[in-house]
Amino acid sequence: MIIDHVQHPGWLVNSWLIAGREDGRGVLVDTGADSAKVLEMVRRHGVQVVAILASHRHYDHVAGNEFLARNLSAPVLAHPLEKPHVPSATQAVEEGHRFEFSKWHAEVIHIPGHAAGMIGLHVPGHAVFTADCLFKETVGGTVGPGHSTFEDLKNSIMAKLLTLPPETKIFPGHGDATSVAHELERNPFVRLWRGLDEAGHRPGRVDGKRVTIEVWARDYDGGHKAQVRFPDESVAIVPGSRVQKVSL
Repeated sequence: MIIDHVQHPGWLVNSWLIAGREDGRGVLVDTGADSAKVLEMVRRHGVQVVAILASHRHYDHVAGNEFLARNLSAPVLAHPLEKPHVPSATQAVEEGHRFEFSKWHAEVIHIPGHAAGMIGLHVPGHAVFTADCLFKETVGGTVGPGHSTFEDLKNSIMAKLLTLPPETKIFPGHGDATSVAHELERNPFVRLWRGLDEAGHRPGRVDGKRVTIEVWARDYDGGHKAQVRFPDESVAIVPGSRVQKVSL
């Protein structure tokens, strides 16, 4: 198979190309990287893109939709919850939608949390494309535009992504590739959810509200990401920049 990508130097967002070598047809996932470089990548591999899959509405994932849809003569597909907010989206796709090719197929998976209509792509026997749900040793936030809940994010990761075979490669929406096996053992959030580590108890504030910081971990961009618990027992994944640590 052909699995290649272009990464934006600032946002670190990945635009992924997935195609078969035999028939030269495939899918493009997200368009936030440099559009000209993405187009050059597609042409260099000689791939006919049958669809552009928009994982969710956030600008850093859809910035090149119009340019690439026009130059590749490909439709832009998004989940029904995201489609009204995705530029150039012409078709809605839900979990279970299959892209059928000569010797392989890919299936859309619904992985809400970071966005209510977040979708990824599973290529059985090869890889899973996790958008902004799961990254190398970190996870997506649950406080951005169009988010759903922490419980959604946790379920998407633990019940849908990390139940795949351990050798499955993970190609995320930002940063470096990883694998199911690696995330089960090395991701601080996943380790807590699996009961391998205990939750932290450091007090802090998020947007002026008191929280308990349960996980403090490195994010894909070199910053930090945190799991925090509010006094009402609700939980969120937030950027470290929004967390004020409080000294006792």
